[in-house]
Amino acid sequence: MCTALACRDPLERSLREWATEICQRHRSHLRELWFKAVQRGVVISGVARSYYGKQLALCELQRRCGLPVIANQIEVEAPEPGANFPTNRIGG
Repeated sequence: MCTALACRDPLERSLREWATEICQRHRSHLRELWFKAVQRGVVISGVARSYYGKQLALCELQRRCGLPVIANQIEVEAPEPGANFPTNRIGG
């Protein structure tokens, strides 16, 4: 599910639409995503399943928007217990 701020002007509406599109396109990496227009640019917020998802959201917004990204406040979820992650061990 993607959420966004109420639309007060065309920029905010565009940010809301972009957040929804990006979140849907990368739903395996992003759980929630929203953008907020501030005086000097845009702040990104939400929840990602990995740091890769956090980076995807940043790159997608930069590609679509000419405003500077002031902060990327996307939280990265902790991996689920028992998740299969590679280890540094050799041979096992």
